[in-house]
Amino acid sequence: MDPYTDLAVSYDHILSHVDYDQWYRYLRSIMFQYIEYPEWILELGCGTGKFGAMFSRDDFPVYGMDRSLEMLKVAKKRAYGNFHIFCADMTDFRLSRPFDFIFSVHDTMNYFLTYAALQRVLRAARRVMHDGSIFMFDITTEYNIRRYFDGRVTRYRTRGTSVRWSNSYDEERRIVRSLLEFRHKDGAVSSEEHVQRIYTVTEIKNLLERERLKVVDIFGDYTFSAPCDDTVMINFITRRA
Repeated sequence: MDPYTDLAVSYDHILSHVDYDQWYRYLRSIMFQYIEYPEWILELGCGTGKFGAMFSRDDFPVYGMDRSLEMLKVAKKRAYGNFHIFCADMTDFRLSRPFDFIFSVHDTMNYFLTYAALQRVLRAARRVMHDGSIFMFDITTEYNIRRYFDGRVTRYRTRGTSVRWSNSYDEERRIVRSLLEFRHKDGAVSSEEHVQRIYTVTEIKNLLERERLKVVDIFGDYTFSAPCDDTVMINFITRRA
């Protein structure tokens, strides 16, 4: 089963520990720090639409894009006012207007397993930017995977469905595999595998340079501090070069 198929209906429950309000305040602060008059916003990999709903609540026109129809079905419940959602592939999309603030968070970029795929994402994002636009994204770190995921098994129960989430990390290939197994209340069993790649800061900077995107700042863990050895997420702030 494709990633984010059965997971979609359980996603918000599994991530109920995440402080989305604080995360949103950080996204807003980044946007206003680097853009004088931000208006049009685009989220790549919008998932269940929590950030889109928050930007819409604050009167920003915001578009959320995701490849998973199942995740968008959940996001649809939040897509009202200025929040619009659509299905597209991050590696190859074109839109009719440029956006001021483009962002992609929660390790979405780690799902692209080759330089070529990640370059296509950067290229597509650059196409919807103007000279004053900011594209912000994060990547998860090897420290995060080793410390909190490798070899770990977590169990959840939501809406009568039991979820078993197991993780493994191939250090040589820098590949993370997460297997989610679902046992539904009607007795049916299903599973989906999520595969991600760990990238270094140097690798990301080289890919950005190839796609004519300039690094404005690099922060750690949704702060305004530089990444360090125990950083979990690295945040890249970029403009068109």
